Amino acid sequence: MDIYLAEESAFHHIPQVTVEVALDRLEQKKVQLVSGTLGALFSRAKPEDIQLVSMENRLEAYWQISVHLHTVYERKKTYTISLSGPEIDHVTLLGQDLPVTSETKGGASLSIKGVEHCIEDNRHDFTFDGDGAEKDMSKYNSFPKTEVVDFANFAPEGVLVIPPKALASTVVRSILSKVIKPVDAQVIHEERIDIEKLEINFRPVYAMEYHWEAKNKKVVLEYDALTGDFDSHGEKLGGQVKEILSADLIFDISSVAAGALVPGGGTVVKLAKAVYDHTKK
Repeated sequence: MDIYLAEESAFHHIPQVTVEVALDRLEQKKVQLVSGTLGALFSRAKPEDIQLVSMENRLEAYWQISVHLHTVYERKKTYTISLSGPEIDHVTLLGQDLPVTSETKGGASLSIKGVEHCIEDNRHDFTFDGDGAEKDMSKYNSFPKTEVVDFANFAPEGVLVIPPKALASTVVRSILSKVIKPVDAQVIHEERIDIEKLEINFRPVYAMEYHWEAKNKKVVLEYDALTGDFDSHGEKLGGQVKEILSADLIFDISSVAAGALVPGGGTVVKLAKAVYDHTKK
């Protein structure tokens, strides 16, 4: 099996909503979001009772991967052809005399052995969040983004960049386990997988931490700076960031470890890998 890996790429999305606008929108909804519907009804929280205590402006990673599978193979096949009547003794077909089988219900048939020459081409698209969970992230496709050309110095001012917990090898192994299926074949002439896109994207998220002092309750509200959606069950991630953002670490697929990408462990894998190095362009 040959695996061809396109040049990896990285992008970060441009926020469509500023921090100030997001904060203003959350301020208008904070009573309901922080206290909850029942809390707001019975405790009669006022806006001034719930205060913003901290804010996190961050970029969260997600993966986009496109895969093309090309397989050329042969399989043996026996074709059974029903004939017009039981009186047929044998049939001459393509210059060969073929025996006829009598059916129990009075009919007759003949069998022809052949070889089917097959070509299969299948394409699949996948998206994963930074933790490696398969998740539909297509809603972000239409938003503008800028290429990250230098990972070592990718640190927008005042923005926390969250490296993915799931590295390239993890997500690629996951998709290969989904798309590689047993082939009904006697001979496989060509088995090739092209990973045509291996792309990591960083999307902007604002995390606002509010404190309801009367109930000693803290809630983190997350605001999606692309879609404008918000989540009242957010979390602050700054204390969890321990990894250094590194292209060599994130795009960790090597020729040595290529065999481990394919499920089953008994397949010889050849890997052709482009090198991620946009700084030399």
